[in-house]
Order: sequence, then structure tokens, then C-alpha cells
Amino acid sequence: MARRRRQPDILELVVPIAVLLGLAFAIPAVRSMLLSIVFVVLSILVFALAVVLAIKRLRRQSSSRDTTLLSANPSSETVISTEQGGSNSSNLVEQLRAIDWFQFECVVELAYRRSGYWVERRGGANPDGGIDLIIEKDGLKQAIQCKQWKAWNVGVKAVREFLGALKDAGIERGVFVTLNGYTGDAKQLAEKHGIEILNETGLAQMLVSVEVQNDSELLAILEDSRKFCPKCGREMVLRMAKKGLNAGNRFWGCSDYPRCRFTLQT
Repeated sequence: MARRRRQPDILELVVPIAVLLGLAFAIPAVRSMLLSIVFVVLSILVFALAVVLAIKRLRRQSSSRDTTLLSANPSSETVISTEQGGSNSSNLVEQLRAIDWFQFECVVELAYRRSGYWVERRGGANPDGGIDLIIEKDGLKQAIQCKQWKAWNVGVKAVREFLGALKDAGIERGVFVTLNGYTGDAKQLAEKHGIEILNETGLAQMLVSVEVQNDSELLAILEDSRKFCPKCGREMVLRMAKKGLNAGNRFWGCSDYPRCRFTLQT
């Protein structure tokens, strides 16, 4: 049976080392050399510790400075994201609902011009699916139909009429811009024929993205108190009914009366 190997006692290790160190320190030359080695090792350790502490301090200062800069001057991406989902976009939606059809078309025209498009204004707001604006960018021509309907969704009929207008004009792609929204069937038909649909939220975000929400040209459009006839596009004038059930009541009448008899209630 093999004998178990005995583990060395710690004293058996320490005593010889202590004896050797004692003899070494007893010899002046060896003692001087050992002290020099100890001094060098301690110096290296102290220097390494100082470097580590300095690196940690620099990292803390850099992190604190970056946090301060981000708080004082957020990046443009953060500003745009906040504005698009925040009060600026909401305020624009409210303003878009307060203007008339003519101002609405002018706002859409401005949004696309500031987005780098060449824009031709056709004018008018006839309810026959006509083309209000023609835009072109990078060789791609598109037609825009604006419907400033505040209470109705755009239905299939309006999209079909717009498709007919596109065909007559020889334009393949179009954009349908409205306030309220679209029915499911209208959206499906528009997507089938490559018509982009844009509601009030999308238009407001478009205006924010091109940074015109505080532009003087946009403010001038929104603050314009004039009314324009949806039938012929001429400026309307405020009149008073002289006879009939509405006698004594004020209304907006087309300045081209009697050729155009369109009226709007005040």
C-alpha cells in the first residue's frame, strides 16, 4: 500500500526563508540590493495606482460634461422628434382646421415647395375630383387634390374622381390631402393605384420637418381673413340678405355674382 504524501508544514517553509533573509541583511551589499528592489517595486505600485485614479477621475468629469451639454443643447434629432409628437404639431392641426379651403391649399403648396418640389397651382376647389396642385421633383411629376373636409372622411367616390383627373392630365401618381381621414375602401383603392394619402397629422408633421411652423409666410397664410369662393376661386365679400327667410342675416357671397351664385354662411 502506497504511503500518503505528507503536506509540508508552513513553518518548514517560513523558517528557511527567514534564515536566508537574515543572512542576506547581515551582508551589507545584499541588504542594499534588496532595499533597492523593494523601493523600485513600491514606486511602480504607487505610480500605477496614481494612473488608475487619474483615469477614473477623467472619465467621471467627461461623463458629467456630456450630461450637462445634452441638457443645455439637445441634438437636432431630439428636437424634431419632440416637436413632431408635441405641442407644435398639435397647434398646427388646430390651425389647419380653423382656415378655409383656399388657405388650406396655400399651406399644402408651401409645404411641398419647402420640401424641394417645383409647384404649379391650378386653383379652384370644384367637387369633381379636379387637380389643385402639380408638383415635380427629380423628374417625377405628381398631382395633388386637397379636400378640406372637417366632418367627412374621403370615400371611394372622391378617389375614383381623382383617378379620372389623373388619367385626363396624363399623370400617373397623385397625392390626396385632407383633414379628417379616409374610409377603408378609399384607402385600399388609393394604395392600389399608387395614390399617397395624407391627413392633417401627416401635413402638420411635414410642416414641422421643413421647419416652417414659425415661418412668416405660413403665419401670413394662417392669419389671412379673406374668403375665396370654392366654386370659382374668386374672393368673397360679406353681404346681408335683403329678403326671404334669411333677411337681415349676413353671409359670404362670391364677388363674381351674378355669374357665380355660391354663398357661405358666416
